[in-house]
Amino acid sequence: MEWSVVTREGRKRLSFEVKRLIVVGFAGRDVEKTMEHIRELEAEGIKCPKEVPVVYECSPALLTQAPATEVVAGASSGEVEYLVLKHAGKTYIGLGSDHTDRALEAVSIHKSKQLCAKPIAREVWDYEEIAAHFASIRLVASQTVKGEALDYQAGATADLLPLETILAKVQREIPDLEDCVVYTGTVPLKQGFKFGERFSCALIDEAMGRRIDLVYDIRVIEEH
Repeated sequence: MEWSVVTREGRKRLSFEVKRLIVVGFAGRDVEKTMEHIRELEAEGIKCPKEVPVVYECSPALLTQAPATEVVAGASSGEVEYLVLKHAGKTYIGLGSDHTDRALEAVSIHKSKQLCAKPIAREVWDYEEIAAHFASIRLVASQTVKGEALDYQAGATADLLPLETILAKVQREIPDLEDCVVYTGTVPLKQGFKFGERFSCALIDEAMGRRIDLVYDIRVIEEH
């Protein structure tokens, strides 16, 4: 898979075969905010874990940079997340959507995460350049639902557990993170789940005046 690393000096190419895809769930720094997300899921009939955060390993084949994804039936939606990419001893920060089948999520969170493609942006940042102000980076998402653009999520990396804490949790289960992509958890929804035809999200670094955007269309395949 390939990315463009955006740095102060310009751009450079990053390319490697992703060996593992890790999706971390329930990673809120604030316990109440984490419980808010859990309550959102429980309101949809979803069985939630007793211990958080949770590490879900999924197939790297789910990662996609295509402009659209296809899902069976309409009850699926994305979630904005910052990503950690580890390669050649370096750490990069990217953007992705943990697109999930909400109907299956009520049965098994892990299986629901394996079912859908995981859209990922084509740009990443060098973590060393943003480490000092990383907690100020914002995550936002919107959806287009029946032609209407709706604000869907808004938060910051500071709303989630520290990056080092998340990676330490992952490494207790998967020690070697070289050539891995890690989804690190999401920020709360503004008005509950919405199922739209387009999902848009962004990672915004106001300190350096830049952002990473991800937009993809959702095509629903009728369920038989």
